Amino acid sequence: MQACAMEININKILQVAETLESIVCRCFGPDGRQVLFIKSTSELFITKDGRKILECLLLDHPIARMIVNSAFNHFHITGDGVKSFIILLCGILRGLRAVTFNKDLLSSGNTSGCTSYQKQRHLLKRISMLLITFQSEVLEHIVRKHLTQHFLSIFSTTTKKRLLCRASLQSVLDTFFCGRIGYNNCTFLSRLASDFFCKCLPNDECAFEVVDLIDSFFSELCTEIPGLAIDNSRILPGIVLHRDFSVYCPAEGELRALIVSEQIHQSLSAPDVDAVVSSDTHLQLSQSYLRQRTENIIKQLQENQIKLILSCIKQAEIVHYFAKQCDISIVDCLPPEELDLVCRITGVSPLSTPLSNDVVFGHVSDTFLVTCCQPIVLGSRKYVHLILNSSLGLQPHCIIVCGPVKGLTEQFISAFNGAFKMLKQLFQPSDGTWEQTREIVDHCKPNTCSSTLEHNISSSKCHKETACCDIALQGIPQAIGMDITDSNQVSVLEYHTTKLNNLPCEGIETKGTCLNVDDETLEANSSTAESKDQYRKNPVQCKCFHKRPEATVSVHSISLLGDGFVLPGGGTFEILLHHYLHQFARKCQDRELAETCSIVGESLLCIPSYIHSSRKANISFPLFCSQIIGAYQTKELIEVPQAGLESMSCKYQLLVSVLHCISKLVTIDFVIGTKRSVGNIRREESDDDL
Repeated sequence: MQACAMEININKILQVAETLESIVCRCFGPDGRQVLFIKSTSELFITKDGRKILECLLLDHPIARMIVNSAFNHFHITGDGVKSFIILLCGILRGLRAVTFNKDLLSSGNTSGCTSYQKQRHLLKRISMLLITFQSEVLEHIVRKHLTQHFLSIFSTTTKKRLLCRASLQSVLDTFFCGRIGYNNCTFLSRLASDFFCKCLPNDECAFEVVDLIDSFFSELCTEIPGLAIDNSRILPGIVLHRDFSVYCPAEGELRALIVSEQIHQSLSAPDVDAVVSSDTHLQLSQSYLRQRTENIIKQLQENQIKLILSCIKQAEIVHYFAKQCDISIVDCLPPEELDLVCRITGVSPLSTPLSNDVVFGHVSDTFLVTCCQPIVLGSRKYVHLILNSSLGLQPHCIIVCGPVKGLTEQFISAFNGAFKMLKQLFQPSDGTWEQTREIVDHCKPNTCSSTLEHNISSSKCHKETACCDIALQGIPQAIGMDITDSNQVSVLEYHTTKLNNLPCEGIETKGTCLNVDDETLEANSSTAESKDQYRKNPVQCKCFHKRPEATVSVHSISLLGDGFVLPGGGTFEILLHHYLHQFARKCQDRELAETCSIVGESLLCIPSYIHSSRKANISFPLFCSQIIGAYQTKELIEVPQAGLESMSCKYQLLVSVLHCISKLVTIDFVIGTKRSVGNIRREESDDDL
């Protein structure tokens, strides 16, 4: 076993992050370009999807893999934002690197007798803890108290009931697909996704429940057909079971169906059956009894007017024989996920075959009605098309996605799935537990808050001390209608986009053995999205809210803003939040917290600066920012070309996910990698085989 350690500092972290940024920035925004990959199989792969691009990279550097894993965790929550994650991460890391040269901040804390490098490490670790406090105390307060007054709602409030605005929904989807799919197919896919959601939605009040169900069972509701033009994509009522009929008996009108999870015909050779046979006659009598028992069960199903059997296992041929005689259709070998979807829609549970004929098999309560049951040919394969009567707040529909080649079709499906993850985050109700009155502590006034700089900042202490944020925020106008002072205009106009360094891919390539870190080690501290299986155990009507833990940054789904809040795209959210963070930094008396606000605020402008530079506008980016802020102050409308609408919940989640990732990265001192010899690997593999 060989091991070596590689020292990690902010410069190395930034170098790796900027290498990833140089890859994704070329396809960022609505005007981003496509990226061409050549796989090891000589297959060409063209995409502008950030997640697909990062998946195609062969990353050995542990820091790069940690960043990519964090970006993927964010994607599992919001369905998008991978490229924005990398760009915003690099912006904040550049700000942190610049802070390490601030002599005033380096001298704060108990760092006497330490070297310059040690002081920088102490400062970065203090700021990493401040990021936790910043997110939980400052960022939430600013977004709730100041940014929400500018938000638009995707719901119409003209009547007593909330009505979903179809035009606003279409605009949100247009903005989403512009960053994932080329202009040629963006409009068609956006309208197809909007129509699919609206057809599944029985009423506007249950938007979150419907989109949550679609997201959890998207692979079962979507059928991929490569080899056809995208214009052939369509929406079908009901669901498509991705199996063909084992026995098909045409039937008209409504019919009853049953779901079974075990063999209907019991066999003497079954693994869980013990049979004692004394003679050949005894064996023939036993087989005859089992055959007669199976025939009675099928006839009993016929008497209960059951015309369809859905089974997750392969039924015996004798079952098919008797079902054909009784005009009962059978679909075998269905995936458990598709049966779960049918059970969720109809409200029934799979039945086990009774062991005696005394038990009535196939009660009416155990069955469900099927309006239509017929084979359907999609592409070159046959499937089963069912139109069900739903017992939930959902009108079952399925989507057929076509594409000229398999790789492009998979990209369309991935974009569809991400769109409904985004809508799930958009419609997620807010957590009302945050709305609690907070007491402003007197010792956090400006004359005493500065004394805390003489001590190391711990997480719990930061939680108490930054209550002074409420005092500082009182100085920020509650309405954005205030006039911008000259100093604020100068601060915006003096902003210059940081020139990106085209670094070589040294951060991606590995040199030596210390960089080979196990995947389990990298993912030990990273949070992942909730699994599909965990969701399926909960009823659709159940709304799960995630409470914010004290003094922690969570990468789980966070909805502090309420459902349906949007803003015009093109960087409006980032520009407004930059303005309010700049105002807070001027009022805050804690130098480190104020510097943290300034770093995050300036880094937010990286996203709109990329979008602005790609559009080749006639005005400079600083002047564009001042126009946006001035328009929202005077409540005037400003036209942003190709802006659309963006989900504010997803925007907020992006910033929280980046802060969580940085708080982990800057605390890493060394990466210890191990490399096993070939003999040890073979010995362990042989032990596993035994």
